[in-house]
Amino acid sequence: MAKHRRRTFLIKTGLQLRYMGVIVSTMLLVAFGVGWIIYSTSWNRIVGTPDLTIDKLAEIFDAVNAILIKWVAIFIVVIASLSVFVSHKIAGPVYRFERSAKVIASGDLTQRVRLRHGDELRELQDAFNTMTDALCEMVKKDREVIQRLVVAGNRLNETLKKNKQDPQAIEAVARDLYGIIEELRKVTKGFKIDPDPARAAGDSEADGTPS
Repeated sequence: MAKHRRRTFLIKTGLQLRYMGVIVSTMLLVAFGVGWIIYSTSWNRIVGTPDLTIDKLAEIFDAVNAILIKWVAIFIVVIASLSVFVSHKIAGPVYRFERSAKVIASGDLTQRVRLRHGDELRELQDAFNTMTDALCEMVKKDREVIQRLVVAGNRLNETLKKNKQDPQAIEAVARDLYGIIEELRKVTKGFKIDPDPARAAGDSEADGTPS
């Protein structure tokens, strides 16, 4: 099976560009901060040293490196804190979707995803909830048809138990049963399934859909 290679990289342009901007801005700020620290500290020390020798220059560089290491540690802590805050805008919604999907898979179709203000993936929230609403409507219709099927089956059973069986009555109940079964078939016809889950998983990776 040929391995699918992504050809389209900007799928959600707005979302991706926002996070690209965050990453690039962070890199530029760190680069500027490190450069400024090196320049200001080394230049001030060099200017303040009247008799500059190789040994004194080495001492200046050692002092600048010590200061730079402290600032780099500060940058790491600040960037790590900001990354947790920024990534939570995606990680939080993803966690909610995973939890809601498990609840729905267990049979609870009352579950809905409610993201907080400022979270990403709000369009996915609307699509997810629309899908759940559609499933609810299908299940309601399915239950209604099944209930009618049960009623028709009970009628047929009562008709067959009578001492004098009426062929026309039996035929009428049978027609109702066939009509309800056909309606039930139409309800489930809207679902597309694959008898081979493994093959379906492989097709989803190689169908060329951007991901």
